[in-house]
Amino acid sequence: MKKILIGLLLFPLLTIAQQTITGHFAPENSFQFGILYRIAPDNVFYVTDANIDAAGTFELNIKDAITPGMYRIVYNLPQDQHFFDFIYSGKEPVEFTFSAGNEITFSTSEENQLWSEYLLKSFQFTSEISGLLTNEIVKERKIEPVLEDQKKWFKDILKRSEGMIVYEFINAVKPYLYDDYKSYEAYVKKAKTKYFDNFDFNNSLLQNSGLPLEQSIRYIFNNADRVTPTPSRNANIDAVAKVISTTDATYQKQLLSNLWDFLSTNQLVEEANHLAEKHLIPISEQLGDTALATKLSTYKNISIGSKAPNFSWPKYEGDTKTIKYFHDLEPVERYVIAFWSSLCSHCLNEIPQLHSKVATMSPGAVKVVAIGLEDCMM
Repeated sequence: MKKILIGLLLFPLLTIAQQTITGHFAPENSFQFGILYRIAPDNVFYVTDANIDAAGTFELNIKDAITPGMYRIVYNLPQDQHFFDFIYSGKEPVEFTFSAGNEITFSTSEENQLWSEYLLKSFQFTSEISGLLTNEIVKERKIEPVLEDQKKWFKDILKRSEGMIVYEFINAVKPYLYDDYKSYEAYVKKAKTKYFDNFDFNNSLLQNSGLPLEQSIRYIFNNADRVTPTPSRNANIDAVAKVISTTDATYQKQLLSNLWDFLSTNQLVEEANHLAEKHLIPISEQLGDTALATKLSTYKNISIGSKAPNFSWPKYEGDTKTIKYFHDLEPVERYVIAFWSSLCSHCLNEIPQLHSKVATMSPGAVKVVAIGLEDCMM
């Protein structure tokens, strides 16, 4: 995922402090503004904004009481594509550099520095262990020191983060501290069963962050079978839905909706429809959200591979009128639905071409349903 998710904590008490958030953007980016939002479970709330000067720098002065947690900086349009999230406690200034390659480095803010360290080191350990396990012969003397270093490092960073917001996130996404190095397959299988052990979806501190969605996406895709990816991802979707089933129904709908958005945006149609049909539509109907249920059903009905929605039209034979239904037509491999009008010059040119093309095809391959829009063209 391109978004950098840094974590969130929502304290019951507001913090009153005057701190600054300073950003340094690479001048070649030529961004003009920075807008600060506070993230909530189902929305983001505007806090303040500032212009980015010619040197690529902007500064936000936070004078009012704020809720410590995860905040978002939007730096360009469209807003849903040009942003990053970070921890803001109100107890320390935050200063970062945003490079031309969209990499973010925090020069000030222990919270964000620790989280950035955790993400980087966790990835490095996982890559190193996976590399050692994929060898035909797993050599104990090579992997044991790495496993021991990982355990020591995690214990150290967890201790260093005690009393801070970032502690909640580091502890929630604790890596699988591997203790059986027989094979890579064994490692993956065991890591999958332990994936959500420390992640409490009922924890309001985590619910208000981007971590639940990010962790769910990683679980679904990182644990998918390479031979049968779609059925495997669908099974993983079911596992996520089961894990969050103990949370409030409204929160379940929000998280699953965000997951559905991710799947549909990335054109994973089968997975999106599986999630909708088995989990999201039922909970939407339970909560009375008919608009969402209709949206999901419509997407499924017009998806490639789904049975097309039924529709009807009148057919006249003399003065006799009968109603024909699409689903009653003789099955063929493909249907072409052509909307046209005798008042449309383009239609009069293209309909004969369509007729000629279909005539060259084998019988039963294609059937055309032409819908006249005479009234619409007048």
